[in-house]
Amino acid sequence: MSGLLPAPGPLRPLALATLLSRVGNGLLMTVSVLYFTRIVGLSIAQVGLGLTVAGLFGLLSAVPMGHLADRRGPRTLFVILSLMLCAVSLLYLLVDTFWQFLIVSIVLTAFDRGAGAVRGALIAAITQGAGRVAARAYLRAVTNIGIMAGAGIGAFALHFDTATAYRLMFVLDAVLSAIAAFVVLAVPAVAPLERSDDGPVWVALRDRGYLAVAALNAAMSIHYAIFDVAIPLWVVDHTEAPRWMVALTLIINTVVVALFQVRSSRGISDLTTAARATRTAGLLLLASMVLFAGASWGNAAVAVGLLALGALVQVAGELLQSSGSFLLGFELAAEHAQGQYQGVWNTSMSISTMVAPTILALLPLCLGVPGWIILGVWFAAAGILFVPVVRWAGARRTAQLVR
Repeated sequence: MSGLLPAPGPLRPLALATLLSRVGNGLLMTVSVLYFTRIVGLSIAQVGLGLTVAGLFGLLSAVPMGHLADRRGPRTLFVILSLMLCAVSLLYLLVDTFWQFLIVSIVLTAFDRGAGAVRGALIAAITQGAGRVAARAYLRAVTNIGIMAGAGIGAFALHFDTATAYRLMFVLDAVLSAIAAFVVLAVPAVAPLERSDDGPVWVALRDRGYLAVAALNAAMSIHYAIFDVAIPLWVVDHTEAPRWMVALTLIINTVVVALFQVRSSRGISDLTTAARATRTAGLLLLASMVLFAGASWGNAAVAVGLLALGALVQVAGELLQSSGSFLLGFELAAEHAQGQYQGVWNTSMSISTMVAPTILALLPLCLGVPGWIILGVWFAAAGILFVPVVRWAGARRTAQLVR
């Protein structure tokens, strides 16, 4: 537990709140699609369309909410947004048409994306320097543990497969999330950030260096969807591996992140080390894509071995990339507008999440082995570009501070 327990201070209640809310997330990740299709009666296409449209609207909320956190203070705003999320999520229990589902999804996603930016501003306010990387690493490890626990609880609802069981999961998610919101009140209040009146309001949207690094980070973050989108179909349709390898690769990823995310963040203390770690991550991701591709050429034993090894190499790259991302997202931001900058960073990640299924469908799932190689080269090229682009962005940030 010592590796997953933050030092005494404001991070501990935030970690507990994260654990509680992510258990709730795990519940809904397990049952929500089945609830809307089997109980409400929506089609898979309607659910997919509704979530996609909601995601587009969600892109509009992160930067304004982050800016509001800068001006009003992030802690109380985060608690308010979290409680509003709880209330809106319960409206899903009243949904019985597509349009109702769409409206609730749009409102819920807007609050969720905004809360993510405000949470980033809160982390920035209670930590400094390399401590921010360690904090995000702790919280990511806790996130994985919470989602695993929530998925385990959600499995009971899947077993009973009744409307009451599914609805109970939504209620439990809301209860856990509400408790988590009140736990955040144990974090000391954060004063609004001071801002001079002689500069533009939307500074993050004008910061070309930060936007360039955020875009590169989004390009690399496509790998997060590999185990959700590409691996299941690749294993079943293109390899001789047994179907349980789909679950095993996901388990490898989840467990390794939970155990080693904190450790992997050590040594990443400045822009240079973060950029170099991301470059290494890109090369590791290239190697893992080659291993996944190779799994289609052998018998069942070879496929199992290559898929397992590919999963281990991939998660090693993921640990380095995420740790580098934690530092870059904070250290390249202007301190007087951390919420706004975290809104930009979260928006870039949301865009990555939206386009990832399409890219994975067009490359490895449509092109096969060449597609995996192209995807790997994509990650390696993005990783290599991080070093010069981060150096340029850091120089721009230094020049702005000198003025």
